Amino acid sequence: MWRWYDRIEEWLAIALLGGTSLTMLASSTARALGQPFAGGAELAQFLFIWTAVLGADITLRRGGQVRIDALAVRLPLPLQRLVTSFCLLLMMLFLALLVWHGFPLALSNWQRPMGVAGLSYGYITLALPVGATLMMVSLVRRIIAQGILGSLVADDEIVEETL
Repeated sequence: MWRWYDRIEEWLAIALLGGTSLTMLASSTARALGQPFAGGAELAQFLFIWTAVLGADITLRRGGQVRIDALAVRLPLPLQRLVTSFCLLLMMLFLALLVWHGFPLALSNWQRPMGVAGLSYGYITLALPVGATLMMVSLVRRIIAQGILGSLVADDEIVEETL
């Protein structure tokens, strides 16, 4: 089941990125021809925001998030586990806050139009809680599959050398 979920999310992110590029190409080409594409920039913004949210979840699911572990890796294993657990707890709490406050924000923006495109601004603000929910699912999946210590390590971990 997760394999299909992951593939659908990746294909959707690719399609949204392609849609962003095509929208900007069409908008700039139409403007150059003297027939501006009304709402092109707003539509591209909408597509790009959702692309970024899905891309952030895909990155988190693969363990590619930014991390600084120069000190943590030098700690004894039980302390590493404690520090990593604390970081995971903070991440989950932050994402939960985004979900908790994001859905009411999206609902309150539903009647607000987005520029000349006519789309509801709620579609853009909905990206925040949906993305945070997806990231919470990804974190839980990583913790179950990789364990506490491996949950924040990239799947394609490259051994770094100290300078």
